Amino acid sequence: MMKSSLKIKRIFLASAGVLGSLMLSPAFAQLSQPVLSLRNIVQFYGGLPQQDRAISLLQQQIDKSHPELLQADSIAANVWRNSATLIGHEDILSGISESDRIGTDPLDMAMSVANVRTGAPVEIEALYGPGVDAPSQAMITITEGGLLDDSVAGFRYRFDINNQAGQWVIARAGRQFRCQPGRGQQDWSAELCS
Repeated sequence: MMKSSLKIKRIFLASAGVLGSLMLSPAFAQLSQPVLSLRNIVQFYGGLPQQDRAISLLQQQIDKSHPELLQADSIAANVWRNSATLIGHEDILSGISESDRIGTDPLDMAMSVANVRTGAPVEIEALYGPGVDAPSQAMITITEGGLLDDSVAGFRYRFDINNQAGQWVIARAGRQFRCQPGRGQQDWSAELCS
């Protein structure tokens, strides 16, 4: 058993899932219409005033409850851009052996690559989607802080893992650093600490 203070959040995002339900009022929820999905918002956006207002409301709710989801260096932003690597991260995919890039559980795979240290506070966020019963992708973030190191205060790992024919495959992997005071950046960055 790991002695770290481990905090795991599993968030399931389906095309008609969590984020879409944020915009439903009780009166709207009683209608026989399907739950509003981000895919439908993008597909049917026409620049109408009520659509702009709804998008602004959704943006405010995301910024308030989960601002990390839409940060410039988030996994979702990197997947949206279709970048080969995670922008704002040190690319670590080439350092992962071919055999470790394939597995049956994306969370176990990410934990293995991150090699979480015993005793350090750890937060893990696992986003799965689309589809709760049979998700086709996982986006895992592992944040390790409070390191007893003279230079590095913490590591943050991000993984974009796809389900391909029943096997999970790491498509992108990145790492960021937060430095001790006086040893470099205090925000997450790909820059090494001094």
